[in-house]
Amino acid sequence: MNPSTYKYINLEYLELMADGDPEMKVVMLDMLVTELPEELAKMRKEFDEQDWEILGSTSHKMKSTLSFVGNPKVTEANKEIESICKAKDDPQQIGDMIKIMEELVPNILLEIKQEVTNMA
Repeated sequence: MNPSTYKYINLEYLELMADGDPEMKVVMLDMLVTELPEELAKMRKEFDEQDWEILGSTSHKMKSTLSFVGNPKVTEANKEIESICKAKDDPQQIGDMIKIMEELVPNILLEIKQEVTNMA
């Protein structure tokens, strides 16, 4: 599958960071498959517990992970979460942002796994 045919991921930044090394690319993709669901589950838990400080910190950490995914909607939702947590403002909106991420991440993971399969 041509990378430009992906609907949920854009791996240009990951390609750049892997510097054309296919093994490094697979390592990075595998890291995404592991980290994305874990971090998202952590964010959901922190939201449910209304732990805004920790959630803001988790969201901040997610920025670097999401840069490799290249999905503007998820990146924007995460940025919004961090911003709201810092401002301690309108936590209900955080729930909406997490919902957007929870809807998109499964599709993102499918495409990442497809890319790993294509590389094998």
